[in-house]
Amino acid sequence: MPRLWFDPIDIWISDSTRRTVTSVEEAARLLVDEWPDPGDTCDARLFAMEACYAALKAKTPKTIDVARSAFVEAAEAAGML
Repeated sequence: MPRLWFDPIDIWISDSTRRTVTSVEEAARLLVDEWPDPGDTCDARLFAMEACYAALKAKTPKTIDVARSAFVEAAEAAGML
């Protein structure tokens, strides 16, 4: 399956670990498996998860853009930007 690429997003996973996210697949994996606070159920994170799943299913430029924007909002809400 081809990757669903988007413009890079630099986030901080921890105080000393920075990561660049470049695809919907990577964003979804981070949201589900590698989020610093796995119990975080804030609306921004939940919306980002839904947006990533929608993009993975639809694979359209619009859904990819929505997923990227939602991921940025979730990362900002978590203090990762």
